[in-house]
Amino acid sequence: MQAPLRKGKKEETLGRAEGVTRTGRSLLFGLLLLGITALSSLVYTWQRQVVESMLESNLRLEKQLEATEKKIETLEFEVAALGALSRIEVRAAGQLNMVPLCWDDVVIIERMEGKAK
Repeated sequence: MQAPLRKGKKEETLGRAEGVTRTGRSLLFGLLLLGITALSSLVYTWQRQVVESMLESNLRLEKQLEATEKKIETLEFEVAALGALSRIEVRAAGQLNMVPLCWDDVVIIERMEGKAK
């Protein structure tokens, strides 16, 4: 059942009960509040997505950093192992057919001071 329409002043909405008025200003205020609420929800959602994407990016970069640090550690160990004197001596003797230096076979020639021709 609908309330009967009545005639009222121009700023009143027709069809309201006696004493209840609704102006265009209050309607605009309600729409403004609704718009602000919707906009703030959109801004919050957007900020949340930005933060989540940054967290994912940071996590991915941290994993890359850990992998790189492990690789560096492995390579440093490899360099230390390859640079060990005992390994170099074994490789020189085995692959390059080198023998240890015998100082009894070394002849030292001193350079003479003078003019070179």
